[in-house]
Formats: sequence, structure tokens, C-alpha cells
Amino acid sequence: MKPSTLEEIFEPVVRQVIRLVEDQIVATNRRIKAVLLVGGFGQNSYLKERLRIALSRNPNKIEVIQPPHAWTAVVQGAVMKGLANYDSKLAMVQVGPRTARKHYGVELSQKYDAAIHAKATR
Repeated sequence: MKPSTLEEIFEPVVRQVIRLVEDQIVATNRRIKAVLLVGGFGQNSYLKERLRIALSRNPNKIEVIQPPHAWTAVVQGAVMKGLANYDSKLAMVQVGPRTARKHYGVELSQKYDAAIHAKATR
């Protein structure tokens, strides 16, 4: 896929995210030092760069940060909140990664056929 096509797909969403972040910054009535990008889309480098450019116009010089393992931050936060709601003693529980001992998968390979696949990309 061409970069221009990807930009065309992402740009409306990125503009909306920037607008929402800027609105939240204004609504806080506090000095904001940084914005953390977490979750799946939060790892997108195009989003980070566009947000960084947009926030560089702010006189407070707000930093845009993509923490390591940001894709799991939303899930970890949800688990921690759920545990705390269940029992307040569990509010301080640390949530960490775990690797499954066993797994299974399916391998799939399909030969490219221009007559079939070329239609799908138009």
C-alpha cells in the first residue's frame, strides 16, 4: 500500500484524536507536561509525530510519550480497576506479562493468482 493511501486512511482519525487531546488539555485548567500514548493505536508513529507537531504550538511545550509495552497498558489498567472494585485490598496488585506454556496455531499459505487477488486491491 502506498504511503499516500495510508495517510488518506489515517488522517481523519488522527485529526480527531488531536482535537480531542487538545480539548482535554484545555478542559483540565492545569499545566500539562506530557501526553502518554497507550493502546494499539497509541503505538502508531504517524499519530505520535502529528500529535507532537500539534502540541509543539502549545506554550507549555507538552511532550508526547510512547511508553514501552504501551499496547498492554489499557488492559492492565482495566484489570487493576476491576480488581480494586472487587476488593479494595487488591488495588495495589501488580499486573505483569505472562507467556503461555503451550499454544497452537494454523499455518496458511495461498498461491497468488492475479485474476483473483488483483481485484481485491482495487
